[in-house]
Amino acid sequence: MLFGYLCIFFGLWHTVLGVTVRGRVDVSPFNLTRRSIVNTSFKLFQVGDYQGQPFAASAKIHNIDGEFGFEKVPEPLDANSTNFFVLQTSSLEFNLKPNRILISIEQDSSHNGTDFVVKAYKNVFGKENFPSPEIVHPEQLEEIPFESHIPITLVNMAPLRVYLQERNSDLFKSGPIASILSSKYKLAAVVTGIVALIFPSIFSKLEAAAALEATEEKLLQQQQQKQSDRMEVQNELENVKKND
Repeated sequence: MLFGYLCIFFGLWHTVLGVTVRGRVDVSPFNLTRRSIVNTSFKLFQVGDYQGQPFAASAKIHNIDGEFGFEKVPEPLDANSTNFFVLQTSSLEFNLKPNRILISIEQDSSHNGTDFVVKAYKNVFGKENFPSPEIVHPEQLEEIPFESHIPITLVNMAPLRVYLQERNSDLFKSGPIASILSSKYKLAAVVTGIVALIFPSIFSKLEAAAALEATEEKLLQQQQQKQSDRMEVQNELENVKKND
């Protein structure tokens, strides 16, 4: 009974004391600013075999050197066990690497279990978080060498993100009309299509107007011819009367 209570006590004691996991962000050749520090965060959560609630915590960069840390990380209960954690990085300002790190904590046998060995591995997406006993040939993760702080470096600057977009923009600056006006080939195609649609109706109207004008001119000529014939007949009648 007493032994059970002692095991529980030592387990809680290990959990309360815990291990401190430290990291450092290096964004050379750029410098860390207040904005980049605010927009960069880290999460550490426990994976694998554990008892009780899994450990989970978040952290921010706490100095201009880019250092951050997690305190009271649960220690392994004995020399035969290892605690595993996954460290994730998130930043709106930078693309950082590695963006996911597997961390293992085990007792240091050379110091009679009073010290702990913290190791870090590049844990890319698509691979197991840790070598599972159920896997016959687990995939080996690349270890990250470090002394006191796990190094996290810069890949490149994160692309600018446009969170606000103008919805009611100018009709001639965006949209299908703007794309047509900005391309001479599209504009020529549209003009040709419009002419091809309108030209037949215009041609038919012009043809009808020309036909009507020709008909009216023919009728006018006929009327003029009749009037001239009448004048000739009247002149001949007048000449006959004069001769009588």
